[in-house]
Amino acid sequence: MNLTRNIRYMLSVIAVLVLAFPVLVRADSGGNNAGQAFNMEVGGHNDLGGRGFNADVWVHEGYAYVGQWGFGDWASGSKDRFCPQGSMTSVLILDSRDPTNPQVVGRLQNPPNTSIEDVVVYTARYGSFRGHDIAVGGIQYCGDSRYDTNADHGLMLWDVTNPSAPIQIGYLNTGCCTRGVHEFEVQHRTDLRRTFAYASVPTSRYPDSATSSGYRDENGDGDFRLFDITDPANPVQVSDWGIQDIGGPFYAGQGCDADPNYGHGAEPSDDGKLVFVSYWDSGFIALDLTDPAQPVFKGRTVYPAKADGDAHSASYDDDRRLLFSADEDFCKNSGPGIEKGSGYLRVYDYSNLAAPVQIGAFRTPNSVGTNTQAAGDYSLHNALVVGTDIYMAWYSDGIRVVDASNPSAIVEVAYFVPPSANNPVKPSQRGVLSNAPQVWGVAYDEATGLIYASDMNSGLWILRRTDQ
Repeated sequence: MNLTRNIRYMLSVIAVLVLAFPVLVRADSGGNNAGQAFNMEVGGHNDLGGRGFNADVWVHEGYAYVGQWGFGDWASGSKDRFCPQGSMTSVLILDSRDPTNPQVVGRLQNPPNTSIEDVVVYTARYGSFRGHDIAVGGIQYCGDSRYDTNADHGLMLWDVTNPSAPIQIGYLNTGCCTRGVHEFEVQHRTDLRRTFAYASVPTSRYPDSATSSGYRDENGDGDFRLFDITDPANPVQVSDWGIQDIGGPFYAGQGCDADPNYGHGAEPSDDGKLVFVSYWDSGFIALDLTDPAQPVFKGRTVYPAKADGDAHSASYDDDRRLLFSADEDFCKNSGPGIEKGSGYLRVYDYSNLAAPVQIGAFRTPNSVGTNTQAAGDYSLHNALVVGTDIYMAWYSDGIRVVDASNPSAIVEVAYFVPPSANNPVKPSQRGVLSNAPQVWGVAYDEATGLIYASDMNSGLWILRRTDQ
């Protein structure tokens, strides 16, 4: 039945693209405020009700899923930070089978005082839910105190076989006293007939004298977590890993956001036996998960002395054993001896896991140097490998697409920058978000070739390349 549904969906979308895909944005000399495009055109847009702080985007069988960012300011004790409430919460589900007119048809409701930024949707291969479409969301607490024992944080799972009527089926609470699951990916292990979520629970091993473990995580678990979600109604943690497991952190970090003890993201290989953990100033770390219960450290990247660091996320090219990594750095000038400019793309050759080597890089003009080209944030956020092209969500530089067939000589081939939109969250959140374009996430639909972009201010954009 799923195969028939997929074929019907693909045929309907192809018909729509041939007959009705309009050009809504063109290259414009007015700067990012007016919107810009090169070798890309816009076919659909939805402002998601103007709720603001839209986060990651996923696409599955003609439906788009858009999360929402939220956070608490525990460091200062202030309550003026943004924690979504009421009708402004949840992952929104949009029917985008007609990409010119995406419409909200459902939501994945997160608990009160939480955000749900990252979402992955897949078709279950094993167990009693085989053939069902399953959505997984990372739940992060953004309430008043991280020591609240009633706080929700972890993974929440829904059956979205009918996307307009999702059914929550599972929840794993990662416990006190972190915010919870920040980023994750899902991969099937065909050799084990099991499905796993490769996740990060950042700050788990920050020192904390108020917990029994002495770490922020009450159990003392590391920032990387591996969850078995083969039965999505009963997810379980099977292992964890932290930089302390190999004697780190090894130094104090560098740049304006110095932190070698912050595991931010996790990217699995296609077979699920490897994971690359983004560990901020400690670089990108390769773990062997052949035995899911026993992560084995294989190697890590080391930033040059002049780099600002900030390993945020990555996308792995299995065929070429290349890691396309994103440094998230908002400080164009981090002080004497530190490289100038905002965060950008690095390419690592991981053919030798024990000794990865950087072989390439890509920066946008706005991310170079210390000049303020325009209002906004010009750091790379997320990268996505599609063949030998890399699709990147680059905050105020929008969606950037590069040809990395030669990873040592990367060439930009397309881009889209949405027009500016006012930050709809009021009152304005100090020092957090401008009214410039703020593209958080990017997704690619292999069935149609469409690109999905989530802008924190202006919502969901559906794009098509015109050079292919």
